[in-house]
Amino acid sequence: MSSDIMSLLYLHGFNSDGAGWKSAALARHFPGRLLLAPDLPPDPAAVVSTLEALMAEAPAPVYVFGSSLGGFYAYYLSARYGCPAFLFNPSMQPHLTLHRGIGAWETYLKKRPYVFEAAYLDTLATLAGEADALADPALLHFFLATDDDILDHSALPARFANAASLRWYDRCGHRFDKFERALKEIKQARWI
Repeated sequence: MSSDIMSLLYLHGFNSDGAGWKSAALARHFPGRLLLAPDLPPDPAAVVSTLEALMAEAPAPVYVFGSSLGGFYAYYLSARYGCPAFLFNPSMQPHLTLHRGIGAWETYLKKRPYVFEAAYLDTLATLAGEADALADPALLHFFLATDDDILDHSALPARFANAASLRWYDRCGHRFDKFERALKEIKQARWI
């Protein structure tokens, strides 16, 4: 599956930024590949517009990586564009889990101020429905922490029984501290 021209798209989680340790790890593990790691806006409709523009310009093939809320957006892109997605502790139902995110925030790394509005939950529900209707589980690789203290992934193995892969990791939390280990496994399996 390896190609000289390919794009890696990293989608960060809620309250994060594109330029963080995970995107840096991707750059280290896949040198010479085009790495896109945008700062995502809070509005899901704006996120979709941003991602559509990136997908239109990125050299194919595109491999999408996402963590937490970014994992949901990676799932959405995989469903819409038929690209492989690597989902790390993904928030597969953010319209249900992000009620606690409503309000004013500042991103961890860049300190970008923003407001996550209650109306965004309806947009996320619509996007989830669209993705569920189109998703090809054979394109999805799940990397899940047994000790995720934010999201419950217990239903994912049954829901995605036909996923390309689904792996559990101990002692890495919602942040998924074993990200680099997983990247090595992705390379060893030749999924990229």
